[in-house]
Amino acid sequence: MRVKRGRFEVIPHPSAPDCWNVGKGARKKSVFRKITLSGICLFVFIAVSFVAAIAYNNISLWSDATFARRLDSAIRNAEGWVEGHRPEILEVRNAPLIMMLRECNDLKVNYVFGGIVTSFLNEPTIHPARCMNREVDPNWPVIESELNLTISREYLDNKWILYAVAPEKAKVNPEELGLFDSKRWHRRQLTHQILALTMLRNRQGSNERLDKLIVELCERSKTDMTFSMPVVDIYIQRVAFVLRAGFPDKIKRRWVERIIAEQESDGGWNDRWLCFTTTRSQLVFDIDETPSDQHATVQAVLVLYLVKYRYPEQFGLK
Repeated sequence: MRVKRGRFEVIPHPSAPDCWNVGKGARKKSVFRKITLSGICLFVFIAVSFVAAIAYNNISLWSDATFARRLDSAIRNAEGWVEGHRPEILEVRNAPLIMMLRECNDLKVNYVFGGIVTSFLNEPTIHPARCMNREVDPNWPVIESELNLTISREYLDNKWILYAVAPEKAKVNPEELGLFDSKRWHRRQLTHQILALTMLRNRQGSNERLDKLIVELCERSKTDMTFSMPVVDIYIQRVAFVLRAGFPDKIKRRWVERIIAEQESDGGWNDRWLCFTTTRSQLVFDIDETPSDQHATVQAVLVLYLVKYRYPEQFGLK
């Protein structure tokens, strides 16, 4: 670069820095620093948000008195929802849901629940599906041919349950069905596996292999719950089935608090959280209102009854 000063022309030494290149390099470094700083800030924000979300999902926010009051109120409102939707519940004829109402009635007599169970069992059932009544009434007679025909027609999760209620008559191999696989199943199939295995335990009694497997699966479900934010049907189901399996120590009171907090104004629950509803495998953005449904509601009722009447001490109620 040549610089003229008056009559003289100054020629910089070859080793002198090029001011233009120096300025350009400084600007590049400044942009790089800004991008790096923005990346660090974004990472910190995401990390803090993640930790805050996990804490929100796992740390109890209610006092014992508040929890007891909110639990009692939720039970009353939920019982009202079930009573008001009795016809729909009986029309759908979902045997596992009726079984849950029967178990609630066993914990504390509820004439509405007991009446639904009685009506379900007395309703004429189309051959051969009447073997499903064994899910509700452990003493219901099962015809072997009907049971195996029904198993052949059902999807995998129901095959597990039908095997569990009458293993001595089922002609399926539970090993081939993956019922005793401790790692293979996830999400809803994992919870259904826990349900089927606890039903099998009720039918055949405990043994070391079965008990160990149920513990392992409930521990996996507990881990899933720890990192789960959306309070939808599967969230409620995990809590219900682990409690039903006999492990209140694996369920945090905060999870029950969040279920109670998501109760709809009509007393029921649905498969919606914030602006999202769930499919079988993912959350889907949906701005439409979602009414309460019997599947989520009956599972939530089972959670509340188990907490209130089977495990009160473990949840700070006594």
